[in-house]
Amino acid sequence: MLNRRKFMASLTALGFGAFISHQTNAKTHANMIVHQVFFWLHDPAKDLKTVMDGCKKIAQTKSVKDYKVGVPAGTQRREVVDHSFHISLTVYFDSLGDHDLYQTDPVHLQFVEDHKDKWSRVKVYDFEV
Repeated sequence: MLNRRKFMASLTALGFGAFISHQTNAKTHANMIVHQVFFWLHDPAKDLKTVMDGCKKIAQTKSVKDYKVGVPAGTQRREVVDHSFHISLTVYFDSLGDHDLYQTDPVHLQFVEDHKDKWSRVKVYDFEV
């Protein structure tokens, strides 16, 4: 009976240890930051390619894990879908610290300086995954 209790206690401890380990790994992974930027341009016919090319230079910042740049998809028009923007930039970071480095990186600051006169509106959505 004593051996069975020790065995059950050991199994419980191992299970709890695995649970704690899983929770720690999940928390570490949850720190990834997705930074989405939507641009509305004054003159998209003239400036779309230039601003998109500028967005692609964002990948040169050391803290960027990955990025995607695009235009509104040709999906069905519905009340909940916003197709009004001209360019979308999505940047992925491994951590909040990497995101913060990006905000002050000379490549990012130069992008803003070079193109801020071309947009009429910018909207940013940051979230953790």
